[in-house]
Amino acid sequence: MKLNRLLQMATFLVVVFVFVGCDEDYTDIGGEIINNPTDVELREIEVDAYSRKINSIQTNNLTNYFLGVNKNPVYGESTASIVTQLTLGSTDPSFGENVELDSVVMTIPYFSTEDVTSSDAENIEYVLDSVYGEGSFKLSVYETSYFLNDLDPNAGFEERQKYYSDQQQEIEENIVGEPLYVDENFQPSSDSFETYEISEAGVNDTIANTPALYAKLPVTYFKQKIIDKEGSEELLNNTSFKNYLRSLFIKAEANTTEGSQILFNLQNGKITLYYTYDVEEDGSTVRKRGKYNLNMSGGNKFNTYKGEFPETVLGAIESQAVGTGSENLYLKAQEGSMAVINLFPDPTVLDELKENNWLINEANLIFYVDQDKLNGAVEPERLYLYDLENNRILADYQTDATINESNPLVSRTNFSSRLERGEDENGIFYKLRVTQHVSNMIREDLDNVKLGLVITGNINNTNLSAVRNVEDVERVPGSTMLTPYGTVLHGDESSNEEKRLKLRIYYTDY
Repeated sequence: MKLNRLLQMATFLVVVFVFVGCDEDYTDIGGEIINNPTDVELREIEVDAYSRKINSIQTNNLTNYFLGVNKNPVYGESTASIVTQLTLGSTDPSFGENVELDSVVMTIPYFSTEDVTSSDAENIEYVLDSVYGEGSFKLSVYETSYFLNDLDPNAGFEERQKYYSDQQQEIEENIVGEPLYVDENFQPSSDSFETYEISEAGVNDTIANTPALYAKLPVTYFKQKIIDKEGSEELLNNTSFKNYLRSLFIKAEANTTEGSQILFNLQNGKITLYYTYDVEEDGSTVRKRGKYNLNMSGGNKFNTYKGEFPETVLGAIESQAVGTGSENLYLKAQEGSMAVINLFPDPTVLDELKENNWLINEANLIFYVDQDKLNGAVEPERLYLYDLENNRILADYQTDATINESNPLVSRTNFSSRLERGEDENGIFYKLRVTQHVSNMIREDLDNVKLGLVITGNINNTNLSAVRNVEDVERVPGSTMLTPYGTVLHGDESSNEEKRLKLRIYYTDY
C-alpha cells in the first residue's frame, strides 16, 4: 500500500517537472492548454467606416464649460459661449440702512497650479491649465430674458430639460438692453489678484486670489436690479429670482488674433456686490462695509457654439455614407464630427469566424493619422470607442485595469493607447483594442453593432450627451466636449493601402 502511494507520488513529480521544463512550449490561456502559443496568425478584415457631422449636442449636462475662440487649420473657426442662471447667495437678503453700492465684480476662477519654479513666497506665481491658444477674443456679458427650465414641459415635466449647442440664436434674440461688460481683447492672465473681503465683524481683509476671469460690472444696473429690490418678492427665494433675472449670456467673438479657449468649472463663479451701509453703535451712526454674492452654482447652464466647417471638409463628410467607404475620417471635438464603424459589413465573414475553433489573442483597430491633411493642427492625445447602437461602453473598456482616476491622460491605455508620435512629434497612429468585444461576437453571439469613434478630453468620463438630427447617432460621450482639438485619419478606402483602416485579429488555431 505504501509502495503504491510512493509510486503515485513519484509519477506526479515527474509530470510536474516535465511541464515546468516545457513551460516555453505551453501556456494556460482562458483555462485551455494551448500548444505553441507563439505561433499566432493574423487575419485582416475589411470594415466599413464613415464620418458624421454633429451640429447639435446637449451641453447642459456637463461639469466644465468652454469660453472663447478656437481657430483650427483644418476645421476653421469656432466660438464657445456660456449661458448661465444665477442664484441668490442668501434668500430675502437685508442690506441695511442707507445702502450705497460701491462696486460689482464677476469672477470665474481658471484651473491653475502654483508655479514650482517661483522663488517668491509672498508673491505666488501660477500656471494656467486648460487654456488653449495664446491669442485673445472679444468678451461680452448680457442679461437675457431666456428662461431655463429645470424640467421639460414637452415630456410632462418628468424629464430634465435638454439644452443644445446650436441654440445661440435663440439666446441672442432674447438679449435685454445693452451689454453689461465688453472687452474687445480679452486674454486670460496667470496673475493673482487682491480683493477686499468683509469679515463677520465688518472689518476689511485683503485676500489674495488665484487667477480668474475678473470683470467689473455696472453699479447702476445692479443697484436697480438687486439693492433696490430688498424685501421684494423677486428676491424672496430662488424660484422667484430665476424668473426675475432669467439668465446671463457670456459671449465670445473672434477678433484679429489667433484666439484662445478656456475651460471653466462654474461652481465657483460668482458676481459680488460690494456696498456700505449705516449701523447704530453706542448712540452714533457708523458706516460699515458689506458684500453680497450672486452665484453661478446651483442653476442651469450650457454651452453654445458658432462656426462652420470649410466647404471642402463639410463636402467630404457629407459624401460619406453606409457602405461607401471613406478616404478619410474627420474627427473634431466639441460641436464637431465623429466616425461610425461597422466591424463586419459582410456578415458571412463573421459567420466564418464563428465556425473556426480560434482563440482570439488580440483584435484591434489602428487609426493612422493623415498628416498631409492636418496643416500643422494640434493633435488630440486620445480617442474613445463605444457601442453606438446601445449607447454603452465596450467590454474592453470595462475590463481594462490600467485605470488612473487622477490622470485621465494615462488611464485605460490598454483599451485606447495614447497617440503614437514620431521623432518630429507628429502623430502616427492610435490603437484601440476590441479583443473582448470581437470574442463576444464570435463565442457568445453578441450582435455586430456599429461603433462610434470620438475625440475624448477625459477617457474616464463615459457620460453621454444627446444629439439632434444626425443619422445613426443618438448620443455621444460628453467627454468630447472637454477638448477643442481635431484630427484627420486614414479611412477604410484610403489611397495609402498600408494605412487603410482594417480590423486586425491575432489568433491561435488550436
